[in-house]
Amino acid sequence: MKALFILLLACAIFGTAGYFTYELFVKPKVELQREKDAPPTPSPADPTLPELKKCLALKEKGQLIEARHALEDFLDRFPESSGLEQAREALGEVNTRIFLSPVPAPEKQIYIVKSGDVLNRVANRTKTTAELLMKANNLQGTMLRIGQKLYTSPANFSLVISRKRSKITLLNDGRFFKQYPVRQWPLALQQTKKGPVAKQAGKVLEKIAWLDGNRVIFSDKGYADATHWINLSIPHCTLYSEPPTGADPKTVSKPPSGIAISPEAAAELAAMLSRGNPVTLE
Repeated sequence: MKALFILLLACAIFGTAGYFTYELFVKPKVELQREKDAPPTPSPADPTLPELKKCLALKEKGQLIEARHALEDFLDRFPESSGLEQAREALGEVNTRIFLSPVPAPEKQIYIVKSGDVLNRVANRTKTTAELLMKANNLQGTMLRIGQKLYTSPANFSLVISRKRSKITLLNDGRFFKQYPVRQWPLALQQTKKGPVAKQAGKVLEKIAWLDGNRVIFSDKGYADATHWINLSIPHCTLYSEPPTGADPKTVSKPPSGIAISPEAAAELAAMLSRGNPVTLE
């Protein structure tokens, strides 16, 4: 009996010690390793995404005016949404489809062509450009007909060039209109680790179109295939068409220092911007 008692007492002592050793030292390590091995906890669903889906559905249905209002409202209400970039891209596409086509819109005005009107004269009267009038009305040439209806849209454009986001944002009356990705920065504007860069203000100086190394204007034959420069007053900020892959360097016009964007973006911006439009580099 005495031996049995000693054996039971030893089991109790060592068992208790083992229990506390496991609880204090072994168990925390096991639980920590289990947490490390567990798959990451999925982030909670973004509650704004169903709203964005409704906006995109309007765009897909071709309800451009309704889609524009819905997307603008989405950007105003949900500036922290994970769908922010997708909403901006969609709104940019909707805005240009409305602006650069004869799609009726509440802000558009109708100009009736009169005797003696020519495209440049109408452009001056409506405070726009001849090229923009052609694009916005799907004109195939510069000739006008008496009684012809031309759509004109308010255009008060400005540009914000962001090095941090590597995007060029086009604003109309201070509101987001469209954004364009930068393809390549000049060395003088590439990001450094020296801290924030002071903003620089400037303006559009000139728009140049090139075709086979020669300057052309919008009414010239072959203009649709031209590449574009948009000269800005801020140093190193000339916007220019990135040359197509495999293009002959002898036929590509490139500024000494500038910001490369896609040919489509350069052509679109060249059509909408005018000399004197404000520009900010940040």
